[in-house]
Amino acid sequence: MKSAIRRFVPARIWKAARKIKRGLELRKIKAESPPIPKDQLVRDLRALGIAEGDVVYVQSSLRSLGFVEGGPDAVVDALMEAVGPGGTLAFPTFTIKGGMKETLESGDYIFDPRNAPSTVGAITNAFRLRPGVFRSHHPTHSVAAWGRLARTLTESHLEQGSNFGVGTPFARMLDHNGKIMGLGINYASITFYHVYEDLNPDKFPGVYFPQAYAARIKLENGYKEVLVRCHASEFHRRRIDKNPEIESYFASYFESEGVTHLGRVGNSTSWWLYAKDVIACLDKLYSRGITIYRTPNLKE
Repeated sequence: MKSAIRRFVPARIWKAARKIKRGLELRKIKAESPPIPKDQLVRDLRALGIAEGDVVYVQSSLRSLGFVEGGPDAVVDALMEAVGPGGTLAFPTFTIKGGMKETLESGDYIFDPRNAPSTVGAITNAFRLRPGVFRSHHPTHSVAAWGRLARTLTESHLEQGSNFGVGTPFARMLDHNGKIMGLGINYASITFYHVYEDLNPDKFPGVYFPQAYAARIKLENGYKEVLVRCHASEFHRRRIDKNPEIESYFASYFESEGVTHLGRVGNSTSWWLYAKDVIACLDKLYSRGITIYRTPNLKE
């Protein structure tokens, strides 16, 4: 419904309405809960099990945390303090408008890793601008990283033709068995689900369109032409982030397997799972005919 309405509303009016809506939401959050200082976030993260030296991939919602003193920068500071200088933080810094297909089809698409804003939240944008942060060169699904393994995680992405598989920051998180963290979000938007698909392409025929899409990446010394495999719209429409029933099933399954570490960060319920546990769970579920596109009660 939201996307259908947006097609008929001029962009400037849509942006103005969103700004007003977010302002009202922020005032409501401020009124309902006391400000949350950075030090509390650090304590909450450590109580959750985020420790010095950890390798953590974070997907986040600033709004869910409550009114944080210092805003998204304070959240980034807290995470950096929690993992310490010997740890590594990684965030999605995706640049998707509408959907992957719509983004890649929007004319002569050019991705500028130094300047392109992330479209997946204020915390990710604050993070990508920090000194010492590296960003991978993927036109729609870039990853930014800071810390000991930052360059290793991000130094290549599309070189082997995969979005989430071998040679990508996501597969390298798996190599290091990093912690996959949901900071104020549920289990619907875990990018790591796609790692299992890309490492097991025979199990997911049709998840990508047959043809690759051309895009360009702006580099310091010119442009690089790349080909990107794009998720098929049929799968995109019915996956876990579009279906609360599937998300609820996966949440219950992860928790029943004892792989989820749950706690409170700020005003939100947050969690993390080891990367290898995510993949092992997805493999067990697949053996029972269950994927992020279907559950026992929702076959199609």
